Amino acid sequence: MFLNRLLKQFQLRVIIDLFMPVFPLMYLNVVIDQNLEPGIRVTVAMGTDRCLETDSLRKVVPSSTPREEGSYWGYKVRYAPNISSVFKDCPFEGGYDHKLGTSEHGVVVSSSELIIPTFRHLLIAFGGLAGLEECIEEDVNLKGKDARDVFDKYLNICPHQGSRTIRTEEAIFISLQYFQEPISRAVAGN
Repeated sequence: MFLNRLLKQFQLRVIIDLFMPVFPLMYLNVVIDQNLEPGIRVTVAMGTDRCLETDSLRKVVPSSTPREEGSYWGYKVRYAPNISSVFKDCPFEGGYDHKLGTSEHGVVVSSSELIIPTFRHLLIAFGGLAGLEECIEEDVNLKGKDARDVFDKYLNICPHQGSRTIRTEEAIFISLQYFQEPISRAVAGN
């Protein structure tokens, strides 16, 4: 029943072709318009006929389709061999409009007071165990630069963290909450 409601609510789905179900409640047989190798992740337009009992042919669409249609489809993560390549190999023409770095050594600004200018492509960077400072120090293209010179804003989003480090997966959720209000204001035109 729950899955049926989910299928009726969204016109697009992310589907991975598997040999066997990973989680039985989420295992669906969907007929698509092309053959795939097992393990391939695709975005599928479910169409208006959401009844899965029929063998209605579903269409594989570009993964960018949900975003282009105005849906939130999660954040993107990509691998970069060093911090300068994050900027240099930016997938967006013209690069990032605004770059935010997060670190326990950053400036403390409350979320309600943070001003982010209107942007098209925003980057939020997280460092490893030794932080963004070490990433910058180890990058031959940025040697000698200070993190405050590399990012438009270098922020401590969790000033009273109570531990030496915050795991990246925790920092992402903390940051998404911290940046929610400033980003909403920026998108609305400040």
